[in-house]
Amino acid sequence: MRVLGIETSSRRGTVALVEAGRVIVWLATETPGGHAPHLLGLVDQIVAAAGWSKAALDRIAVGLGPGSFTGIRVGIALAQGIALGLSRPIVGVGSLRAMCRAVPAELRGPRCALIDARRDEVFAAEYDEVGHERREPQAVRRDRVSAWLAETASPVLLGEAATVLAPEASPLRSDLTDLPHAAGVALAGEETPERAADAPAIDAIYVRPADAIRPNLPRFPLSSSEPT
Repeated sequence: MRVLGIETSSRRGTVALVEAGRVIVWLATETPGGHAPHLLGLVDQIVAAAGWSKAALDRIAVGLGPGSFTGIRVGIALAQGIALGLSRPIVGVGSLRAMCRAVPAELRGPRCALIDARRDEVFAAEYDEVGHERREPQAVRRDRVSAWLAETASPVLLGEAATVLAPEASPLRSDLTDLPHAAGVALAGEETPERAADAPAIDAIYVRPADAIRPNLPRFPLSSSEPT
């Protein structure tokens, strides 16, 4: 199976191609102003680098968060557009699960992923060695991270936030595990059962309300329509 992975939940946007459980190529962007203007170009670049055509893709996998509200929506919209255009199935993968999937198999023990959530919090989740969720993604106050980690014996700890909040635990550092990455999304997406035709549309994992809240503005005085 050939899978395109897309991950945009953090400040870094990534795309990756996976075939038969092996990462073929990936690219990243970390340009101020958002991922939207660059992602489709990155997809074209990695497909060309692999020597494939888009028609050769079997599945599209996309990171669902938690993370940046806008970033997650950008990634999902792009994945849905590509899947629709190619008539290919799409699967959603939790972004923290993707981080844990990228941990080398020889490292034993449960995986705990931490990423910055702002508001003096981190997003945290725990998975076992084969990707089963042990603790679902949640927002944890920074001063409670040690207590959260203490609930698991000898975890493999990963994520940029972990290097700041729990350096004594020697967190795993790599391009694929410091932040959510499309390679982990694609690897997990390859293993995820295909969604049934009548399944609900994939949706973001936000954990908490978005930072940006649409204001409740008065009706525009020149509008002829009723407010929505």
